[in-house]
Amino acid sequence: MNFKFKIGDTTLDNSEAKALLSAAGRDAAIVVDIAEHVDPSMIDAKKLFSISVETKNPTLASLAARFAIEGVETPKKRTYTRTDAKRISRIEPKKVIKQPAEAIEELCKLNSLKSIGAAMILEGVGEGHSRTLRQVATNCVNAMAYRGSVSPDSQCFMGFCKDGDGHYRTLNQGPNVPRSASYHASPMYTAVRDGAQLLKEWGLIELKELIEFGSKDKELDGNSQQLRRVVYAVSATAMGKQVANEWGDIADFISHRWSSRIREKKSYAA
Repeated sequence: MNFKFKIGDTTLDNSEAKALLSAAGRDAAIVVDIAEHVDPSMIDAKKLFSISVETKNPTLASLAARFAIEGVETPKKRTYTRTDAKRISRIEPKKVIKQPAEAIEELCKLNSLKSIGAAMILEGVGEGHSRTLRQVATNCVNAMAYRGSVSPDSQCFMGFCKDGDGHYRTLNQGPNVPRSASYHASPMYTAVRDGAQLLKEWGLIELKELIEFGSKDKELDGNSQQLRRVVYAVSATAMGKQVANEWGDIADFISHRWSSRIREKKSYAA
């Protein structure tokens, strides 16, 4: 088994990695959790024993017996997104926007979800409000639906469903909703996430990480109430407010861009 050490794209040999850890005052012994590198279903005594028989591998048979005797907690499969590696709120500004027109022009040139998401965020927090990315997305979807300013088959409605009052709310993965149809797998989620990253790099917004407990969509009991997740409270900087205020047709820009993105017609129950 070979181990590779890296810092970004730079590969270190064993001696370099050990020297760096030692200089940092860290223990040079690194613990590798194998569960993070194999399918969780593999960590099962019966399945592992079957594989040991098929491959004639006595080591796997011994490990299967150990799992059966000592027991082992099967970890849940972890999923990561591009923003997990580096929280958006920790991104440092990379570009200085000197005039509002500069930002508006750049966003209009971009033909991507990030430009739509950036415009949505600016419209949502430009007047001094502080909102989460989910609130920005939900408010914008409902506003466009109410005005009828966006095509009914637009991708903006993916990851959302109507509640009993006719308002759009986000869809969470569940028995009747596959992950591919949930809000977190939708173009809207990608738009606000990538849009927030762009605006942060331009110094037009500030983001504060907040920990939310429980669920926004249903009542939870017992230990379920302790479930927590990181959300971003977004607010505009002084320049961000100027961009939002001077972008006179920002709502039309958002609606037009979403109308040009057509989805396949599928529906899922909440």
